[in-house]
Amino acid sequence: MNGELRAEKMPSRNSYKAARAWLVDRFYALTVPDWAYFPMMQAIRNGFLFCLPLVTAGALAVLLNNLPLPGYQDFMNEVFGENWRRFGGLIWQGTFGVLSVPMLVGMSYHLAVLDNQRHVASPVSPIITALTALACLIVILPSGGENGVLEYMGTPGLFVSILVAIISSRIFLKLARIRRLVMLIYSEGMEASIQQAFALLVPGILTVCLFAGFYFLFQAAFGISIHRAVHDVLLFPFQLEGVRHTLESSILYVFLVDVFWFFGIHGTNVLDPLTHGLFEASQLANQEALKMNLPPPNIVTKNFLDMFVFMGGSGASICLLSALLIASKNSGSRRLAKVSLIPGIFNINEILLFGLPVILNPIFLLPFVLVPLLMTMISYVVVSFGLVPLPIWELSWTTPPILGGYFSTGAISGSLLQAFNLVLGTLIYIPFVRISDREKTARQKKAMQALMEIACNNIVGPSGKKCLDRDDEIGVLARALAHDLEHALKTNTSLYLEYQPQVDHESGFVIGAEALVRWRHPVYGPIPAPIMVAVSEDGGFMRSLGLWVLNEACAERARWRDAGIDEHFKTSVNVSIQQLGDDKLAKKVVDCLSCHKLPHHMIGIEVTESIALDPESPQNLILKELNDLGFVISMDDFGMGHSSLVYLKYFPVDILKIDRALSKDVASSNICVEVISTIVELCRSLNVKIVVEYVENQEQIDVLLCLGCHIFQGYFYSPPISGQKLQEYVLEMNRKKQGESK
Repeated sequence: MNGELRAEKMPSRNSYKAARAWLVDRFYALTVPDWAYFPMMQAIRNGFLFCLPLVTAGALAVLLNNLPLPGYQDFMNEVFGENWRRFGGLIWQGTFGVLSVPMLVGMSYHLAVLDNQRHVASPVSPIITALTALACLIVILPSGGENGVLEYMGTPGLFVSILVAIISSRIFLKLARIRRLVMLIYSEGMEASIQQAFALLVPGILTVCLFAGFYFLFQAAFGISIHRAVHDVLLFPFQLEGVRHTLESSILYVFLVDVFWFFGIHGTNVLDPLTHGLFEASQLANQEALKMNLPPPNIVTKNFLDMFVFMGGSGASICLLSALLIASKNSGSRRLAKVSLIPGIFNINEILLFGLPVILNPIFLLPFVLVPLLMTMISYVVVSFGLVPLPIWELSWTTPPILGGYFSTGAISGSLLQAFNLVLGTLIYIPFVRISDREKTARQKKAMQALMEIACNNIVGPSGKKCLDRDDEIGVLARALAHDLEHALKTNTSLYLEYQPQVDHESGFVIGAEALVRWRHPVYGPIPAPIMVAVSEDGGFMRSLGLWVLNEACAERARWRDAGIDEHFKTSVNVSIQQLGDDKLAKKVVDCLSCHKLPHHMIGIEVTESIALDPESPQNLILKELNDLGFVISMDDFGMGHSSLVYLKYFPVDILKIDRALSKDVASSNICVEVISTIVELCRSLNVKIVVEYVENQEQIDVLLCLGCHIFQGYFYSPPISGQKLQEYVLEMNRKKQGESK
């Protein structure tokens, strides 16, 4: 899958599904590795996502001003006055009117983040990189024109903004890593951010000066701005001799509009001057011919393209919306499609293009360009043969499909042609939607695996967090999970407990169970416990999660008591170091047990070995307080290497749980045998019980019994199960042992 093509046989022709899967795999292999994971492509995509809130607000403002409902405009004029559109215009001005600026800032920021991942020892501030790129953009903005510098700060300047972001960021980052250009100033009490600002002063000035010098020379040589030159190059094909109001001109126009959009350029805005000259004139000529009772001379007009080609916006986006709703299994894509559906019906597609994203997404390049081209050719042929009347009547560009086809042509055949085009476009988009789903799934799995590795180690960032302060895709995933987990806690949804029983092998009775929190995310499915703990600790709601677990475990233990489970059966609840930092923890635990009318010995407190701190630390004092109140204290994960046996002397430990690092290889490793033997002897002298975790086979049990261990927890007896299943398991096991004793 890493861009390599293997010599594989094409499936047999009678296996349609296999052939389709083969084609999907080949397309996926050709596009995704070489495009989507390329750092520059990632930065551009993240830059567009950075702008999504602005795009959404701007799209809704456009819809507000142009909603094509009968009497809507008159109603709004009566209620709010004739200047009511000014409100939506102000929103547009603050969003699409300056979209090139946040796009450049977001893209430059992410380019710096990705570059820092390659140069861990010499990171450069992403904020300063983005501000430098912004200064470079302002330097080259043309000051003339009707709106001055604002003219190219919106969507018409997106393409140049992308170029400036890439070039300026690369130059700045290169200069920032040249030691001679870095001003290192050390002063007592000076903040690190100020030191970094001084260090990057010279690289920033040089980068801006380079852009100013280039712009000065460019204008001196060519007499026009860079923006104007870029637009002239893009419009050059339309200046060629022979381009008229023909099928060829419409195909060229549609092709350029969609290709521009794919690269983040508002194609219709860029080509607007030609749209007026090439297609508006055709529409006027048709109307004049009708007045003279002559046949309309031109098929290709702006109205023709709006009605039959750009349905839902550029790329026939409404077809992509339909394909997402029909074929996508990615819940995020489906939610985005639902959010984009209403604006999409009114031909506003920015939410979809920026949110999916379609822009700079190689998977959607082919259908985004191909579908409108096919619609153009099919519609041209159908209209030229007289099967559908010309769309003579001008309508608002926000008129929904099907309705627009009828009202613009005055015939039901206009709606039927639109419907045919919509079905065709949807069918073309569907396989690419499925490829996109696979690509997103692969990226999500990769990010989740990386997040799991980060969550399992004890390395924290500069701000003391493991994952939430990261600026890469892992950090984005972690922040999304933190937000969703906090919401799940507040709404008491998608969180639940499972229990793994602890069995006394000598008596055969189940004497307790460990409560394990589980979270089934609506998008990502089951989330591993280490990730839950990491995002909870980073997000500052670990105490809330811990109290939720305690309350649920107590409620379940009360149900087990009522079902007849012995009162000596103990439910163990894990407590984190953040919870032990709460000086009111003991009172909260006591209140929770009182609420469920449980005695203290029914609930045990488990702490990980990594919590082993100074004997006089506040955390240890709270553990002693809990122990004095009658709660059984267990040290979990013992043997992970964080502490030593000496800690057993200072900490109020009643039960020590031997971790899998020792138990899993005890049947084959003499070292594990010696270590466990030493632990058993010490615990026996200190009157501390031992529970061995991760017991999975009879060989382990035989060796552990010889070493003096007899309380086990692991898959040999049972995996983690629900509270109801544990109740049935315990009652059945205990019933069997009681029957054997008789």
